[in-house]
Amino acid sequence: MQFLKWFFGLFSQYVSPFEKKVDKFFVNIKSTDSLSSIKDKLLELMQENLMIVNVWLEKKFKGYLYLTKDMRRKMYADTQLIIKKLEEFCATHVVKVDELRIFFKDHGFTFPDGDEVKLAYVYQIMMFLEPEKYYHYINTASFGKLLRDPNKEKLEGDCNQIVTLYIYLYSLKYPVSDLQIKLLPEHVCLHFREIDIECTNGQFAKYTENRDVLPATEIISTNLLDLSDFREDVQTITPDVMVKSAQLAYAISSLKTMVAKNLNISYHNLAVSAMNAHKFDSAIFYFDKAGDREQLLIVYRNAMAYYMGLKDYKKALFYASKSGDHEMEKNIKFNQGVDFFNQNNVDAALAIFSSIGDEKMKKACYQKQYNELVGQVSGVKTLQDAKNKKYVYQKMLVLAEKIGDAGLVESVKGTLNKI
Repeated sequence: MQFLKWFFGLFSQYVSPFEKKVDKFFVNIKSTDSLSSIKDKLLELMQENLMIVNVWLEKKFKGYLYLTKDMRRKMYADTQLIIKKLEEFCATHVVKVDELRIFFKDHGFTFPDGDEVKLAYVYQIMMFLEPEKYYHYINTASFGKLLRDPNKEKLEGDCNQIVTLYIYLYSLKYPVSDLQIKLLPEHVCLHFREIDIECTNGQFAKYTENRDVLPATEIISTNLLDLSDFREDVQTITPDVMVKSAQLAYAISSLKTMVAKNLNISYHNLAVSAMNAHKFDSAIFYFDKAGDREQLLIVYRNAMAYYMGLKDYKKALFYASKSGDHEMEKNIKFNQGVDFFNQNNVDAALAIFSSIGDEKMKKACYQKQYNELVGQVSGVKTLQDAKNKKYVYQKMLVLAEKIGDAGLVESVKGTLNKI
């Protein structure tokens, strides 16, 4: 049994059952799902192992090529080394609550009542991750630079990554739900008991430009929407994966207005990609989701032109009817009528030209029908031959009158009067 588990594990995309659990959770999320139910389950996953949650999301939605199974396995092992290093640090850097109260007073901060022990642990994490000790700030990073062996190299990351690491290290002892984050312009910091924690420099802060604080679960949507690390090679991220990423951020986040903008951008990109691939129904679906009426009309026009080029007039007319462009619909029918005309399917052509009221082409059809009848009587040499073809001359007279050619009318009438 153990061998079979190992054997099938070789062909699995997952390093561990927990990666599979995380993937299943995010795959099944819909943008219409209840925010409270999503957050409850997400908190459970974050509490169980936030680092694996974030690394898996980077693999799935950022497309970093380096995130192979072996690399992820190493990153998770290095995470354990970071934990061990923190535990060693905390054992030698004990924080007394009374001393912390004095520190707060000296630096002009209000010491919160309650959770003093938890705050002391947060302070230990701050001291441990003091810049240039074990951590070095870099802009727009991936988790691959953060989850390293701290005995050999510095942990590198931007504000998103280091805030995530703080939350993870805190979750080893206390509930993730204790923590919050604060979104600032182009920045994010940790928030605990009305205190801002600037993780990038390991200091307490008091940011006033944004007073809104958000649940710790928002760090997931923040990471999903963050830019990719320009230093890493990435595989091509398909538009539908981009949309799924934005949909997840939207489903998870309580800042629907802000995230909706990113979701609409993803819908737009996916729609453009679909349109360029002539997948017009998909393009229409995503432009409709983005609420972009102007782009929808462009898709309809492109679809009409594309199917007209293929002479698939049924589909061209379908998109014309969707667009409400009656002139274009008339033009498609005209072109279809011309095709029928050139193929000598005059009856079909005449039906179309009649439906769009094109008198000129109707007369052209009548002329073609008239010429065909002329061919039928071209072998007439005797009066008896003419009598035998009287029904043909009668049809010719009707067509001549429809054509409106007085000369033809008189000529056919002359023949009929003789027979």
